[in-house]
Amino acid sequence: MKPMVKKMAVVMTAAALTASLAACGNASNEGQKAGSTASSKPAKPTDISITTLAFAAAPTGELEAVKKLNEKLNVNLKLSWIPSAQISEKLNALLASRDLPDVLFIEDFNSTPAFLNAIDQGAFWELTDYVKNYPNLAKYPENVYKNASLKGKLYSLPRVRPLDGHESLLIRKDWLDKLGLQPPKTMDELYNVLEAFAKKDPDGNGTADTYGAVFPGSPGPSSYLLSLFGTGTKWKEENGGLTPYWWTPQAKEALINWNKVYKTGGILPDFPVLKTAQIKDMLVQGKAGLAIANVVDAYKYNVELQKTNPKANLVAFELPKAADGKAYYEQASGFYGQFLINKKSVDEDKLKKILEVYDYTASLEGYNLAVYGIQDVDYKLKPDGFVEQTEEGKKKGYSGDTTGQWVTGTFDKYLRAKVSGIPNDVFEANKKLVDSISSIPDPTYGLMNSTPFKEKGADWNKKLNDMLVNVIIGKNSIEDWDKFVKTYKDDPSFQQHVKETSDFFKEKNKK
Repeated sequence: MKPMVKKMAVVMTAAALTASLAACGNASNEGQKAGSTASSKPAKPTDISITTLAFAAAPTGELEAVKKLNEKLNVNLKLSWIPSAQISEKLNALLASRDLPDVLFIEDFNSTPAFLNAIDQGAFWELTDYVKNYPNLAKYPENVYKNASLKGKLYSLPRVRPLDGHESLLIRKDWLDKLGLQPPKTMDELYNVLEAFAKKDPDGNGTADTYGAVFPGSPGPSSYLLSLFGTGTKWKEENGGLTPYWWTPQAKEALINWNKVYKTGGILPDFPVLKTAQIKDMLVQGKAGLAIANVVDAYKYNVELQKTNPKANLVAFELPKAADGKAYYEQASGFYGQFLINKKSVDEDKLKKILEVYDYTASLEGYNLAVYGIQDVDYKLKPDGFVEQTEEGKKKGYSGDTTGQWVTGTFDKYLRAKVSGIPNDVFEANKKLVDSISSIPDPTYGLMNSTPFKEKGADWNKKLNDMLVNVIIGKNSIEDWDKFVKTYKDDPSFQQHVKETSDFFKEKNKK
């Protein structure tokens, strides 16, 4: 478990931060005041301190890109990086010390819950009415801001990511063609394809060495194995509240289906121990003919496949439809991490300057400058629009893992449908696939974990994952599943968990 600030310390810290807010209106900010004086001197640059995480060694010298940003926006950016492995511990320590930067990265409120108390006490700016005034930030999808909000209000700038494109059927089209099959559009057709891949020698080598799908089962099955059948995304909205998706009739239907598929060889027998990172290996090695992954992964993995099998053809297709005739996609959160803006050190004028910085770095020009440095020196822009870093740029420390971590980014709907070098016809097909998706958001985005879940959640999740795997492989029966679900429906602690989660959901969505 990640270290947490004790409750009493959190309350005291939040209260202390709040008490100091009254003084912030009087805090001197020469960058803002200079513009209102009669002096003809240009306004002094606004100091802006930003602390974020890094997945690699942070730059050690002054970056030319930062100088350019400072000059263009009349600011003085002071960037600090925390190694990703230490982020929660360091953030809690910063909060406890009451020595916060102007802008602070938070990876997940459930791993740093102390900040929620500080937000409740007014320690950070509420941004709902501000972001709409900045054109590049205003381009972020509404659901991204909704998912990042707390109690219906936006207290952060989300680091934007696509909402869709992370779920598609990756299928060996050459195997389909050899067996005279079409891409599956229903669950019954999917069953037939997976059975044929396992039993009809689709690679033509005369050996029974192929399977249908590679699905990860460790540390638990991917939620899409249930949501494909219409269970909802992790939770299902019902009667104004929430129900765990695995309580639904569709979840039971899904398990019956996957158990049937598993028995035919339609899922790799190593399913219980396979991890997500092994999906590529199983496809590239020709052991499986189908997976669910990012749209662009079909092209990327096919490049590897064709090194040993030039006739291989892995293609991305739409997900099959459930019994009700609908295809169910899980919508991603649309962001990874959020930036809070400190109300103690930042008055409204400075807030607007900070938002100006983030709005510019949300443009493609500003993003490339902030992340990759100076064009034609630190990076080159390829004809297809992709960035190619130079060795010089890498040496200076520019990288998505470091300099890419202090900006919120540009929104690209097709980010998971493209990669540098992808043929235009494949990219156009991928774009069409992404455009076809109508996904369902996880209603618990932006909600805190319930009190019972904090105490028992890890154990509950392990038992659920174990039971899901065991029912799929036939180690437990569907009757065992029914008893398992009933146990949790009757458990007072789990009932309280469901109630609190539903209450959080209603609070977030109340008008």
